[in-house]
Amino acid sequence: MKIDGLGSLNKSTGVNKLIAAFGNDIYDVDTGLGFAQNIVENNKAEFTTYLDYLFFVNGYNQTRAYTGTDWFSTGYRARCPIAKYLQTYKTKLYLANISVNNRDFASRVWHTDLPYNNDIRWGIEWGSNLAQTVSSAIVTSTGAFFQTYGIKAGDPLFVLDGANKGQYTILTVDSETQLTLTANLTSTQTSTNYIVGSNYFDVETNNGDVIKGITSNFEKLLIFKLFSLHVYNGASLFPVPGAIGTSSHRSIVNIRGYTLYFHGSESSKTGIYLFDGSSVIKVSNAVQPYIDGISSTNFPETVAWNEGNWYRVYVGDIDNTQRNISLDDVIISFDVINNKFSIDPVNKNIACSTTFLESNQQKIFFGDDNGEVFQTPSGYNFDGSPISFIIETGVHYPVGVEQYLRFTRIQIIARDAAGVSVKYKLYNTPLTNDDQWNPLGQIVDDKTEFQVPKRHNFGAGIEIRCDETSTAENTPYIEKILIFYTLESTRVK
Repeated sequence: MKIDGLGSLNKSTGVNKLIAAFGNDIYDVDTGLGFAQNIVENNKAEFTTYLDYLFFVNGYNQTRAYTGTDWFSTGYRARCPIAKYLQTYKTKLYLANISVNNRDFASRVWHTDLPYNNDIRWGIEWGSNLAQTVSSAIVTSTGAFFQTYGIKAGDPLFVLDGANKGQYTILTVDSETQLTLTANLTSTQTSTNYIVGSNYFDVETNNGDVIKGITSNFEKLLIFKLFSLHVYNGASLFPVPGAIGTSSHRSIVNIRGYTLYFHGSESSKTGIYLFDGSSVIKVSNAVQPYIDGISSTNFPETVAWNEGNWYRVYVGDIDNTQRNISLDDVIISFDVINNKFSIDPVNKNIACSTTFLESNQQKIFFGDDNGEVFQTPSGYNFDGSPISFIIETGVHYPVGVEQYLRFTRIQIIARDAAGVSVKYKLYNTPLTNDDQWNPLGQIVDDKTEFQVPKRHNFGAGIEIRCDETSTAENTPYIEKILIFYTLESTRVK
């Protein structure tokens, strides 16, 4: 059974809690004790902090908040929509892709009022017992809390069914259970479903797409659909021209003034994207053969986090038979500053991640599909399994694709790399390209030279691979690779 979500609460009072949604409950990770929350399992649970509470959503159960001791899902602090995603932005908490009174609003964002007595009001009420009288503007709902929940003059009232179905405007809030509208009603009705409140905005409701994620950066709220990205500045909403969205909320990460995320759809669009506050670019073209091997079923399941300058995203298994790539449980890492990639199997199916402040240090934790929580990075093995180190140079044509060569020697200059295996592939030999790696040996010194076997040294291009698998400290550094060859012939057209 997988961990459905991880969250962390670091209160101003010094209370620090690492929290996990697992099965049908929410747990304190340190104690292993549950809070008897009776949530529905196998729904992605998202967490964020606001006003010293840890808020929880999973798109199915009622939104709730954690004080550091107890969870609550009733009262005016929790009278809010069910949601799939949530994000704190400036002085408000925002919920996205919401459900209210059994109605889904997949392109809607709802937010709190400004903090009220240092507490939370959502400016919303709903029910199924709205009473209306013909030729009257007064409506009532027994058991409602219009005043407590922050309903105000000018808010829209949505009558969801019955003869008076439609949108109305509130003239006055008369009491906890009574409202006066700006127009009289045309029919007497009872037991009618309704929603009232104005703390929301819609994000392109007519394009057949839905909200897939939300974050904040650049002093703005970023709202992702699958094929678009939108920016909200607290007053206005506008799309980012030409920007593609995300297929996974959990792939969205902010690093050093950038927002990075994964998008999965058709092959030409699938990859890792970077938003700099004004425009979006695809940054993963250098590892596109690996991107092409990601299963479409994993597009919405990708999970990302950052380690310093590195954006790391778990993408599941990678299988690209055309490029002879087959790897299980892979993390693709991108160095935002140095524009470098690393492809690393991890031997775990990662389901979620969070950052947790402990002893004044930010630590990264992730949950897997086996009900376990791990810290990363930590130690030199992966839950007892060796960690792989792999570098592939990509194919290199020293003279050109039409010039055939005899590759004679490969010289590698490296530090702390003893034991690293070196392999090669030849390209345009001239009728075929190598499918399999050919071994050369292991690095033994700071400068190691390998003889390319005469039985297989003819071609126009060559690719080098260095790899190691170890449970010890893994710090090899490849400084330079020198390729020696002699000219053979040029292809005649």
